[in-house]
Amino acid sequence: MRLLQIIDKSFLGKFIAKKQELIAATDPNRIYVENIRSFFNIPNRLAKLFCNLAVREGVFREKIGIICYNKDCERIILSVDNLDQMPSVITCQSCQLREESEYDFNTESLSTIIFYQIVRKNGK
Repeated sequence: MRLLQIIDKSFLGKFIAKKQELIAATDPNRIYVENIRSFFNIPNRLAKLFCNLAVREGVFREKIGIICYNKDCERIILSVDNLDQMPSVITCQSCQLREESEYDFNTESLSTIIFYQIVRKNGK
């Protein structure tokens, strides 16, 4: 027990605690390349490679998030598996509820972001 207390108080204990915090703060349905980069302390390019390998191995599922154009929002309005699934017009319900002047968007004008989801054992 004494050894574990020594480790907890050392830089190694702080390092492990930080990694635990990163894992706890990560949504398994929205894992970004930056999450992987930060966790493993690797370059962005290598983190993207890790994510692509995880997709090929069936550990991650790649998703495309469509981002709201309004500067006060900038939330992911919709996520799809591929760009063919995007409707031509999309409504940001957050902006609509806040009664923004613009809440219906042509999807061609919206930005996208790639993120990943952990594939559960039952495939969902």
